[in-house]
Amino acid sequence: MKSRIVDVAINVFGKPAQTALALVSLLAHSGRFIDKIYFCEEPDSLNAVFAHSDILAALGDRVIHHRPSFMNWRYAVDEARLGDAAYRHALRYQYAFEHTDKRYLLIIHNDCEFIGDAVGHLLAGLGSQAGAGEIGQCWLCPAKMLGRCGPGRYRDYRPDFAELAALYAAVDPSVVYRRKYLDEPTEALCQRPWPLPECRLNEFCCLLRLDAVRPDTCPTGPARPFGAYVDVGNPETGNGILDIGVAWFGDMVHLGHSFAHVPLDACVRHNIGHKALFAPDEYVRCEEGALAILRDTYGRRIP
Repeated sequence: MKSRIVDVAINVFGKPAQTALALVSLLAHSGRFIDKIYFCEEPDSLNAVFAHSDILAALGDRVIHHRPSFMNWRYAVDEARLGDAAYRHALRYQYAFEHTDKRYLLIIHNDCEFIGDAVGHLLAGLGSQAGAGEIGQCWLCPAKMLGRCGPGRYRDYRPDFAELAALYAAVDPSVVYRRKYLDEPTEALCQRPWPLPECRLNEFCCLLRLDAVRPDTCPTGPARPFGAYVDVGNPETGNGILDIGVAWFGDMVHLGHSFAHVPLDACVRHNIGHKALFAPDEYVRCEEGALAILRDTYGRRIP
């Protein structure tokens, strides 16, 4: 169908009930826009235990099931290996990014519940820009805490490295979690502190206009992959790891691309994320909650 102008990339690590809810609720609200779903399943024992066969069967030929040769976990990208497709396709969302034939790629987490038409909302907010979604992990950024910047204002505040360091030094680590980007900063961070280290197009739900961004992104362009973690500190400590999408976002901004800040609270509920994998009680609670919503709202029972 010509109206199905969007493909979806979802990275899956455990959370089978939440994964099912993410996709069922997305299709219920935005299905008219969506063609293929790139179901990128991490090759790890957790996924071996929690099979996703029910949701994959329900999606039928709408799903493209990709299982990379290894799991990159949260390791910084090895840029020397980006010419190797097997390595590159182990980075989150990259297989879908390279293989979709649609103009738009929707990236989502597998612990979202869609309560409105997120795709329509993002398309409406995108305009002529390269991507749309919520911009900035502002809850972790000293520029937001100190009133210098805020969601979607990434172009307005451009500190040099000395000013950035002063911002981090001014935040009391006993009051709010502070990443240790500046303990042993790389030359790259010192030379290019803007966009700020917490600034990105947030990957839990965002829309990319591929005809704009794909030519400038690895493997065809100079920007690092969307799904690449990058270390801007001491690699022995891991204290300087930039989150998914930060390096890509910075590269794209410096290449001249701009992005639309589109709040998603009215369309998407996002669960507690990565940390649930290390909190068994919370993990089970979230899975049971997803099963209840699938049953009571969508009439689906997932074993």
